[in-house]
Amino acid sequence: MTFAPTRASPALPASMTHSWGVSGRRGRRHTAVMTAATPQEQVAQWAGMFDRLSSSYDQTGVPFFSVIADGLVARLAPVPGERALDLGAGRGAATFPLADAVGTAGHVDAMDIAPGMVEATRTAVRERGLSQVDVMIGDASEPALANGAYDLVASSLVVFFLPEPERSLALWAALLRPGGRLGISTFRPWRGVWRSIEEVFWDYHDDPGRPAATEMPEVYATDEGVAGLLSRAGLHDVRTEIATYVVPFADTEEWRRWSLGTAMSGLWMRAPEESHPEILARVGEFLDQSRGPDGRVGLEVDIRYTLGRASAG
Repeated sequence: MTFAPTRASPALPASMTHSWGVSGRRGRRHTAVMTAATPQEQVAQWAGMFDRLSSSYDQTGVPFFSVIADGLVARLAPVPGERALDLGAGRGAATFPLADAVGTAGHVDAMDIAPGMVEATRTAVRERGLSQVDVMIGDASEPALANGAYDLVASSLVVFFLPEPERSLALWAALLRPGGRLGISTFRPWRGVWRSIEEVFWDYHDDPGRPAATEMPEVYATDEGVAGLLSRAGLHDVRTEIATYVVPFADTEEWRRWSLGTAMSGLWMRAPEESHPEILARVGEFLDQSRGPDGRVGLEVDIRYTLGRASAG
């Protein structure tokens, strides 16, 4: 991940501009200025992207979103009978472990802005017979839900897509009952092979002045920056926990299929189609450097869990 508030979904007010740079292997330096899209336009852009991804999103069998969401749910420690909310639910990576934890005596509301994600998750809920789960279309940046209705709110790998995260987090905090818990997961800065892969794509982007889906506002570059978002949203006892997961891939082709089912698909879309074979070959060289004794690729990803509590009363 590149950290700079320049993409279509900035973490700072859209009227502010910032520059950023990534030095690619070919020595070029790209500079971009954040577009002045309104928050509504930014939300619509992300909704469209994730709706297009909904059929393939997190469907390759590579343990990524589910593992990260499991870690978030474990840290929120839901118990039977509690009422939980999953914001930006996607295909249910956090929804389903929340449902298991609260049981039929509890309840889970799962919200996503992409109709395709909602329909796919509703289908999975029906197939699993989870009567305690409701899946709804809604905007996580401004959820139209009753204040004080939830024991816990979870949001995994979502907050950096929000136009005004501090404002949205304050709205999320208001949804909690006294003493309720809120937890989010975010990426720490990409390193090693992940960063090298990202830089390969930058060498082929047809419009290097336009920000990409893997760029992040700089507030997410540090643990203190993210913790500050929760504290300013009115949450208490804010803490940060870090986990490093190894994401396994059988080969370069499995990595390619996985990347096309995530927000990384934006990197592919930005590069001319005729360059894709060369990109994949270059990426494969980096992936080969991460093969273990069993021949499988293992890429480490650092995840930050930031958690806080509502006032007890």
